[in-house]
Amino acid sequence: MQSAETRALMERYYAALTTADRDTMLECLDPEVTWVLPETAAQGNAVDTMTGAKEVVEALGGRVVRQTFDISQPINLEVRRMIVEGSTAVVQQRLTATAKATGRDYDNQYCWVYDCRDGLIAHMEEYTDTLYAAQRMGWDTA
Repeated sequence: MQSAETRALMERYYAALTTADRDTMLECLDPEVTWVLPETAAQGNAVDTMTGAKEVVEALGGRVVRQTFDISQPINLEVRRMIVEGSTAVVQQRLTATAKATGRDYDNQYCWVYDCRDGLIAHMEEYTDTLYAAQRMGWDTA
């Protein structure tokens, strides 16, 4: 893919992600997309990689948000920077919300690396401060 095509795909995906437009999110993802979670987030969990567009959309398009954040409070996903080269995109973002389990403010930075092919997102890797997330969410860090 050319950089302009990748950028257009990523902008469409993020517009859908921030409005929970699950249908458009599905249209942006390869049916066999993989989402690699941060290693420390995966420790102790059964899943370290999610596979399949439907599973990824179910998680990012609602389930994770509902389980993790107080949806009665504002949730904001801000794309701070998007760098695109060919079929690869790197997106720096900031997520602010209220942690559901603790009621604490949540303000974390993320970096996502995307590999695209044939007009779809085929692979995504998430990087974030998982210790901060665990502390804000009240998760066991032992």
